[in-house]
Amino acid sequence: MPGFGQSVARGCASDQIQSGNQLCGAELDRVRNALNGGGDITIACTQQEPLFREVAQDLGFAGELAFANIRETAGWSAQGASAGPKAAALVAMAAEPVTSPPSITLASNGVVLVYGRNEAAIEAGRQLADEMNVTVLLTRPDDVTPNRIWDFPVVQGTIRNARGHLGAFELTIDDFAMPSPSSRMRLRFGAPRDGALSDADIILDLSGGAPLFPAHELRAGYLRADPADRAGLAAAIAKAAGLVGEFEKPPPGRALLPRSPRRRASWGNSKSLVTSISPPICAPIRARASPDVRAASTFVRRVRLYPLATMS
Repeated sequence: MPGFGQSVARGCASDQIQSGNQLCGAELDRVRNALNGGGDITIACTQQEPLFREVAQDLGFAGELAFANIRETAGWSAQGASAGPKAAALVAMAAEPVTSPPSITLASNGVVLVYGRNEAAIEAGRQLADEMNVTVLLTRPDDVTPNRIWDFPVVQGTIRNARGHLGAFELTIDDFAMPSPSSRMRLRFGAPRDGALSDADIILDLSGGAPLFPAHELRAGYLRADPADRAGLAAAIAKAAGLVGEFEKPPPGRALLPRSPRRRASWGNSKSLVTSISPPICAPIRARASPDVRAASTFVRRVRLYPLATMS
């Protein structure tokens, strides 16, 4: 590898530059002398960074110690002989302070939309209903037997568009319809309407269709599972149940980091999908609900404890 001492000296004219061949071996004392002199130091070798940091710690070095890799990124190439300016830039860049990006907090109150086609979605909602605010949205539903008592809303609709993230999903729903109170042998729905708008903290997608988002694995709060895969379905339900509280948004490919203890969602501090639909398809509920979210949620809580016919 060519020596870049002169190029680095020209590129970093305001700094004191020292060149060496074996700063990690025979010339290690030169490093010790530089560290004893104090001030901030940049060493153009990342391979032996642990050694240099250990030496600095033994000497009680109090300055900033930075490292640059000019061997693999400049010297070891067919154009290495003319890479002096690049080496100088790498050394100068290594000495620049790096600020960490601000953290982003995602908050979820546990309002979960289970999106599916059949009883599997309803069963998933049933498993989550004790701890979360659940709405099941059935797209082009199969024959579904009505429950005697509905512990959570089950509605019909197909998601046309979805955007957002954990705690702030916004949905546009076509073919939206409320269940018919007269459903007996199979769940029937009323007249559908397009363009319903709603929101949710979490989406559990069991529809078996195309993902709602590109690169959906990286979308915090969007969980997807094949309803025929029991193990995968159970894992997705368990993961959804844990997404209540505040989380720090991680770098791509890493898991969410909890920032506050998990808290149970309640009807007193959040609202279900049904109360969020706009235009007001659920007029019987909206007409009696106070504009205050707490009062509206209290009314919905009473509805949830009665058979579906009381929602007519």
